[in-house]
Amino acid sequence: ILTRQLGAFLLDPRPEKPFVLHISGKTGTGKNHISNLIAQARYFKGEASNHVLKIIGTHKYSTLDADKARVLLKEEVSEHVKKCKHALVIIDESEKLPEGTLNAISPFLDKNVAIDGVDYRNTIFILLSNTAGNAIKMFTDAQLEKGRNRDDITVLEMENLIQEHLYNSGELKHSSLISRYQLDAFIPLLPLERRHVQQCAEEQLNQRRYKCGCETSACVSTRANEIANQIDFSGRFSRSGCKKILTKANLVCPLDRKIEL
Repeated sequence: ILTRQLGAFLLDPRPEKPFVLHISGKTGTGKNHISNLIAQARYFKGEASNHVLKIIGTHKYSTLDADKARVLLKEEVSEHVKKCKHALVIIDESEKLPEGTLNAISPFLDKNVAIDGVDYRNTIFILLSNTAGNAIKMFTDAQLEKGRNRDDITVLEMENLIQEHLYNSGELKHSSLISRYQLDAFIPLLPLERRHVQQCAEEQLNQRRYKCGCETSACVSTRANEIANQIDFSGRFSRSGCKKILTKANLVCPLDRKIEL
């Protein structure tokens, strides 16, 4: 769904409005990974591109009152889009923003030609949040308990759950972004099970050549299993997703190991 929606936006030479994406999930489920992939798809330098503005809810904003936070967010976004017509605005840890802060960008997300001389229609906005993470986890767990395959859980059936949760709590509590239907896509990231954690570990070992002398995939799998054993689980799900995998990989396969190229 995301590929189709985002692809259609990128191929449209004259979009009617910005593309607004909300990605929800627990820590370590891949929110930043997805936003980075989108940046890489649009810009040669990825998130390092001058076209990308990344705002972190715990940086600068969390110490401000709501009015000052709204003014700062509006200024940062408008100044950036003014300089970069095809901008990407990523707001990470958006749940840490003072309540109502995101309403400041609501006027930018409608079908406007320009606001104060700034055209936002070619901009992509990505909101990353943990707010609905617990709701997603509980829903997923309930479906698995019923014997359902997690791959059969659809984005569409979770969309109402996420919208209701966001509207009643967190960064979009009673927000015009929801009441005015300005969000184009909700992406729920399901909590990770042990097999997913092991896959993350195997990817780290292979990508970074931390094979520790391993010459076979079986050896890599064994080392990845060692890493997965060090991850804390709550029931069937990892408490930290894949967030700690890199650190654990460094412990299993130290960086100072000589690597044959």
